[in-house]
Amino acid sequence: MADKLDEKQYGQDDGPCLEALRTGRAVHVRDTLREPRWGTYPRFAAGLGVRSSLSVPIPVRDHTAGALNFYAAGPDAFTGDDRNTLTLYAAQAGGGIALAQRLADAEEFAREVQAALASRSLIDQAIGTVMQDRQCTAEEAFDLLRRLSQQTNLKLREVCVRLLTDTAGRPPTPPPPLRKRP
Repeated sequence: MADKLDEKQYGQDDGPCLEALRTGRAVHVRDTLREPRWGTYPRFAAGLGVRSSLSVPIPVRDHTAGALNFYAAGPDAFTGDDRNTLTLYAAQAGGGIALAQRLADAEEFAREVQAALASRSLIDQAIGTVMQDRQCTAEEAFDLLRRLSQQTNLKLREVCVRLLTDTAGRPPTPPPPLRKRP
């Protein structure tokens, strides 16, 4: 039933859940048979046996991440205490979502740092190779690699990998991954 109610709201781009999501405020429907908002949605909900509902936004950081929807077969099923309790529950859910997002962001950052360190290692090796071959400074070698990257429309990392592969006769070995803390 909840899936059908969600589909109806998404299909008409309007309904209590979407209103809670957009406004960041709880939306209480006391009786779907007496509800004038949201077009055909209230009658549709009543046809599925839902006479009252409560849509509570899930706050995460500075915006709303979603909404929890609660449905009841009878009208006026949600008391003020119910609304308060379910709003607190949604806030707790928001805290869990925010923590999960921070963890995902930290993992993404770690992957980016790992990739940057691997690229930096390849670039440094290529600079050393150019310095030895051209008898130039590190700055001059880096400038040469950067210009070659621009001229060939290849990323600097790829230019360095190709140079190191040509020099050694095989692709460079990637550095070992950073250790994770136990």
